[in-house]
Amino acid sequence: MQPKNRLETGAPPEPLRTITAEELATVWPRVTLVDVRSREEHARAHIPGSLNIPLEELASRLADLTHTTLYLLCGSGKRSSQAARILTDHGYTTVNVAGGITEWYRAGHPVTYQQTPEDPPRQARVRPPARLCQLLRKLSSRKTA
Repeated sequence: MQPKNRLETGAPPEPLRTITAEELATVWPRVTLVDVRSREEHARAHIPGSLNIPLEELASRLADLTHTTLYLLCGSGKRSSQAARILTDHGYTTVNVAGGITEWYRAGHPVTYQQTPEDPPRQARVRPPARLCQLLRKLSSRKTA
């Protein structure tokens, strides 16, 4: 039986491959992009087509991943670096996106935004027409006999 991952073989860790948001833009959306931020963060804003697997769920969700090169991102690059180490230890080929979705957005690339229940849309204040206000004032000022 062949060993499946670096942990079983005891091989030294491979250096992490890192790219910029601009480099990701040259291959996106043709690659598998895994967003390791929380579900709430992903719901607020994400790169269209990205797969959300929060970092804390990653080890238990390896079966959800294909054995192609996985491009990883988070908010800034820290959690995706951790995810890259976990995945390379399990035999996956990974590429970390430096700066995460923050740099992707700053570079002007598409981001999907969704409103969350904690952030409801603001209601515009509607004022009744001036004539209606005058009529209501007249009616309320009349004295009943």
